[in-house]
Amino acid sequence: MSGVTYGQVERRRGLSLKDFKREYFNRKPVIVEDLSESWKARQNWTLQSLKARFGDSKILAYGYENGKYKDSLTRTVTLGEYIDKILVSDFDSYPYYGRDNFDIFKQHKEMWDDFSEPKYCFDWFRVIFPSFMLRPGPRLFIGPKGATTNLHQDMWGTHFWLSQLDGRKHWVLYPPDEYEFLRSYCWDIRPDNPDLKRYPEYRKVKAIECILGAGETIIVPRGWVHWVTSLDPTVSLTHNYMGPGNFWPCITGQLRWTLSTLKSKTMSRNGGTPPRKMDRKYV
Repeated sequence: MSGVTYGQVERRRGLSLKDFKREYFNRKPVIVEDLSESWKARQNWTLQSLKARFGDSKILAYGYENGKYKDSLTRTVTLGEYIDKILVSDFDSYPYYGRDNFDIFKQHKEMWDDFSEPKYCFDWFRVIFPSFMLRPGPRLFIGPKGATTNLHQDMWGTHFWLSQLDGRKHWVLYPPDEYEFLRSYCWDIRPDNPDLKRYPEYRKVKAIECILGAGETIIVPRGWVHWVTSLDPTVSLTHNYMGPGNFWPCITGQLRWTLSTLKSKTMSRNGGTPPRKMDRKYV
């Protein structure tokens, strides 16, 4: 990567909850290499296993064009059809990402037995709000080699974790104090191949990167800007959560989302056009 050097996300095995709180929580991302070792999802949620078990299930595949995801390009496909396509096509030839999928957990409730909440990431949302008010999660992401998530911060100032279950992803992450610079100067940059002629000041940016492989989990504190691309066809499970350090932004965001959702449902029942939702998480 000519002209730019990134640091590395720290990796840990056997990380105690005490050490996580002292070294990483609300501070910096960390990869926990052995977090999902006991999950049945490690075997049950490979691309081939998902196709065999749930191939007839319908999913939404979100289309990507000119550097952006566009609602108008969204397709409904069977999971089996989609997996067959991404195993032989990259993102350039098939620019569709099966992301933000929670419906599959409603269709196949047995999937809840295949994973557990990381001990480091207890979610205050479900303690404070009744279940009917919560934004659905966790969510499954399935995509082809090259599937890309543009630079962004996750909504509502949430923390999040993501477990990689099949394939690899390249992550580049920036601390919260880099947000204003990135947002105003080079929000459309490709961190894996930055255009330094167009954005020479990008050389000064602080960032860390990693290759997240199958079986590994990354935990990211609130406010960290990140960019992600798939190096292979991939399966990932992710969840945004509230905890110490982001209480009020999360409370405000949750209440606004709930009111927007209720308004959308009311308009739909009355024959109106629901407002466009802007709360998707793109990883």
